[in-house]
Amino acid sequence: MESARIRAVIFDIGGVVVQSPFLAISAYEREHGLPANYINVALSKHGDSGAFQRFERGEIGYEEFEDQWTDELNDTEANNREFLKYLQRHSLDMRMVLPKKTRLNGRVLFARMMQAAQTPNPSVIELIRLLRRRGYRIAALTNNFQNDASAAQEIVQLFDAFVESCKVGWRKPDPRFYMHACNLLQVSPQECLFLDDIPKNLRAAQRLGMSVVQVKIGREPDAVRQVEKILKSRGRFEPKI
Repeated sequence: MESARIRAVIFDIGGVVVQSPFLAISAYEREHGLPANYINVALSKHGDSGAFQRFERGEIGYEEFEDQWTDELNDTEANNREFLKYLQRHSLDMRMVLPKKTRLNGRVLFARMMQAAQTPNPSVIELIRLLRRRGYRIAALTNNFQNDASAAQEIVQLFDAFVESCKVGWRKPDPRFYMHACNLLQVSPQECLFLDDIPKNLRAAQRLGMSVVQVKIGREPDAVRQVEKILKSRGRFEPKI
């Protein structure tokens, strides 16, 4: 059976269209002598009920988020427990020295993350403009916040639809969030190509039938070339890119 022709391309924002906020997290970990990915593990340990996740869905305001996230970041007992599970899952050295106490500041870290997210990735910006000239429908699908610097107007104007978790109350990898973008673009998931930097978000898109491309930090031009290759064989519109 022939694959559906791709009519729309959906982009994550942070880590794809603009620089990844994870760069700021990595720098903050090094600054505080923490193992790589320690804060990322702490960020996700509460699943959908964590402060970061609730803030992305617009369920709490900034002040409440800041206080709760700072508390979560400094819960070393829970964070160390989750980090040891992470090490075990990835077959990493379990003898790593973990902190007994931390003094992490959620406000400072969040500000640095938002600062990182103000730097565009030029190769991806140019790809978006090229795809629009070719007739593709283009959307952003972003887990973000009411005061997210990555949603600057010059970025928003690049897209036919700019879908934000804080405004619709869903966040990736919730399948409803992806389907909402498809509905706005008037396409099926099988007619979409989706770009993101986080594997679990890509897997969720694939389960819906989307084609996907992972954007890795510092290798954005590689992702652009993958998009070009896919659209040359399955793109809906001519001329070929």
